[in-house]
Amino acid sequence: MKNLSSMDAGIRLSAWAIAAACAFGTMAAHAQQAEPVRHLVRDGDTLYDLAQAYLEDPGQWQALARENGNPNPHRLKPGSVIVVPDELLRKKPGGARVVHVSGGVRYTTRSGSTGALERDMRLIDGDRLSTDAGGFATLEMADGSVVRVAGDSELRLERLKYSLTKKRADTSLVLDKGRVESRVAPQRPTGSRFQVDTPLMAAGVRGTEFGVSMREGSAATSDVLEGEVELRVARSGATARVAAGVGGAVATDAPAATLTPLLAAPDLSGVQALQQRPIIDLAFPALAGAASYRAFIWPASTAEQVASNLVTTTPRVRFAGLDDGDYVVRINGVDAQGIEGRPVTWPIKLKARPEPPVTIAPPDGGVVEQTEAVLRWTGADGTIGYRLQVSRDQAFTHPSVDENMLSADSHAVGGLTSGNYFWRVGSVIQGKDGKPDAGPYSDPRRFMVRLPVGGKLGMSQQGDEVVLSWDGEEGQNYLVQVARDTGFAGIAAERRTTERKWALEALPAGEYFVRIRATDSDGYVRDFTRPQRFRVNRTVRSGDGSLRSGDGQEIQLP
Repeated sequence: MKNLSSMDAGIRLSAWAIAAACAFGTMAAHAQQAEPVRHLVRDGDTLYDLAQAYLEDPGQWQALARENGNPNPHRLKPGSVIVVPDELLRKKPGGARVVHVSGGVRYTTRSGSTGALERDMRLIDGDRLSTDAGGFATLEMADGSVVRVAGDSELRLERLKYSLTKKRADTSLVLDKGRVESRVAPQRPTGSRFQVDTPLMAAGVRGTEFGVSMREGSAATSDVLEGEVELRVARSGATARVAAGVGGAVATDAPAATLTPLLAAPDLSGVQALQQRPIIDLAFPALAGAASYRAFIWPASTAEQVASNLVTTTPRVRFAGLDDGDYVVRINGVDAQGIEGRPVTWPIKLKARPEPPVTIAPPDGGVVEQTEAVLRWTGADGTIGYRLQVSRDQAFTHPSVDENMLSADSHAVGGLTSGNYFWRVGSVIQGKDGKPDAGPYSDPRRFMVRLPVGGKLGMSQQGDEVVLSWDGEEGQNYLVQVARDTGFAGIAAERRTTERKWALEALPAGEYFVRIRATDSDGYVRDFTRPQRFRVNRTVRSGDGSLRSGDGQEIQLP
């Protein structure tokens, strides 16, 4: 990396941590304890490096060697542990302890050795960190200050010192890209320093909580939630003090920082706290002035040990790959300059397992033409039962079927009448406590019951009047057509009616076909029924009635 002091066109901010007005209790400086420091040796570590990092006088490396069996000072064995006894520490060891890692995070030592970052590792001066897009690391400094490294970031730990005798911290970080957030412990002695450099700026702390972001090659920003940060532009010598609730931005070649109030926190009041699918999906109203959003999620039981983080350009965030449990999500807007706004936190409960079965039949929107429907779904190994609900409304306010432990992967529901029905099914497994553990329901599926119309056609004739009748349901209306052929090429008679009968007169004698199309009370238009045949007879009449043959039968007209 190019030394910042040699960058003529670069902008450098220097910062010294001054006594903060207040600090988070959890970030208070740890009480000093007479216990040794144990350093896990990484590839490339030397005894000289460790003496430089942990001892007030690096010349004491020989004493450190004796305490550890006189290993080769140039080639320490990776995976071994170097113990630094408390009595050898003239200065409380600097460095940083890794308290949390999630996603892809790697370290690189000054000698160029690299590896995956792990919890409880100790990092020393000159080490570098790089995070993948979803990676995250939390570091704790010797004075109790905490630094959080977000996804897609590159950070160098330039200097990590702490004087036990003077109670003085000296921390210098270099952010090449991405974002770091710092909570700085109270630093009462003058001369304590905490600074975050970037290729375009550095931020010096007067408060306890602030963030620094670097958009590669374009701009650097700082946002202050508590306390105060000093910005200094090396190119012009201009300085700016950024108070709580304000952010500062320095663009390439800019002579001064631009100060802007932080965006308000997003509104998560409409977000569903209970998430019942493996992918947590949170949509919220767009925030005025936000060009993008940053989101973090962590288990509620482990304060801010981030499990996943992301940046999105839309007001919707999704987190996958998390176990069921209670979580806290934090979201903030980011303005067009890259300044990050005020965050909001929101509790989330994930209960997505056991996952619901896949519904098979009836298909969504399918039609059932009888009073009984057989509902079927997929089975799954490890399932001890299923729960099922059927309702006339999609909210399942008053389910007509509410089964909590079905053993089969199908269930017959009878007594159905025409209309819309909704159904959903869930899995039940044996929980770790031996009790049934019911998972969430599947998404509601709809089926329609449409009982047949005209299935039983009645026909009667008295004289010249023919009466057709059919079965149907209350609230239906009907289009009835009569034709000479099954293709209904020529309609002999047609009628729209709400009654389930039709009296026809003056139909010539012969064979006819009738079909009926019903419209249900909910507006659903059914298909025409299958054509059904009927016959109209006409008799020869005299003045006193129908003429009859010798055997008493009426004489029909041809």
